[in-house]
Amino acid sequence: MKFINTAPILPRPSGPPPWLAKLAPDATLEGAVLKRAVHGKENILALISHARTLYQFQDYTYYGNVGNQFFLESYRSSVNDVPIECSLIVHMNDAGEADSILIHHYPLEGTLEFSRLMWEKFGDRFGDLYLSQAQADGVAKASRK
Repeated sequence: MKFINTAPILPRPSGPPPWLAKLAPDATLEGAVLKRAVHGKENILALISHARTLYQFQDYTYYGNVGNQFFLESYRSSVNDVPIECSLIVHMNDAGEADSILIHHYPLEGTLEFSRLMWEKFGDRFGDLYLSQAQADGVAKASRK
C-alpha cells in the first residue's frame, strides 16, 4: 500500500461522482471483487449505491478527469476495519456517457471482505457475482500458503 500511503490526501468530493449521472444504458462494470462483468445501468447503480455505504471513510489521492475520455479515482478506506485501497477508471464514450467502469480493490484481504459483504446484501439477485463467506475463506486460506 505504498502508493496510497505516500500520496497526499485531497479534500473529499461533495456528492456522487459526476460520471454516475452520465451512466450509459448499456454500460459495463468490471472489478477485482467481481467474478464476471456487470451489464446495464440499473444493475450497476444498484451495486454502486450499496457499495459506497460499506466504506468507513474515503481518503482520496486522485479524483478527476483525464482528458475527455477518462475519469479516475484513487482512495484508501476500511471495510469492517479491514484496510482497502481502490482505483477506479471510467471510460466516457463519444456521447459523454460512462460506458465502461473498472474498479480495482487491494489488498486481497480487503477485496475478499468487500466481496463477502456485497454477497451478503445481493446474494439473491447477484450471488453469482461475489464470493460467499465460504468462498472468501477458501481464497484467503489458499493465499496464506
